[in-house]
Amino acid sequence: LRHFKLIVLSLSILSNITVSQNLKCSGNNGAGDADWVILYKGPTQANGKVLLSTAPGNWDNGAAPLANPAGHSFAGSLTGVVADSPNIKFLAIRKISISFHAIYDAGVIIVSTAPGANEGKWIVHTVPGFPAAKTGYNWPAAETAKGH
Repeated sequence: LRHFKLIVLSLSILSNITVSQNLKCSGNNGAGDADWVILYKGPTQANGKVLLSTAPGNWDNGAAPLANPAGHSFAGSLTGVVADSPNIKFLAIRKISISFHAIYDAGVIIVSTAPGANEGKWIVHTVPGFPAAKTGYNWPAAETAKGH
């Protein structure tokens, strides 16, 4: 419950900062808008399968490999998270259930800070350790005893 309250508070603060953002999902090949998009990609699949709100119940092959930001809507969305981009800011959310160790959920909220930009994305995923920290975590040695 504490984590949920923290997430709600963070989203509330973020929504005040990004009140003008027009959140939307991109279609399979990055063209066209959708209310929501689901991507399933197995470990050996390059493109994965995509389900769009515009065609619910109709899984489609991904338009391009997920590693190709020019042809895959999810890859394009994650470009600023996996590579340095001065105009992209993101907040990573991770939660591992204490009582059920097999339950893991996470998300990334991505906002463009480019002048004149009006876009943002919220991606929920189940990939442990994503996104990787761009810098290492450090703190004073005295804080280790306090659980940091």
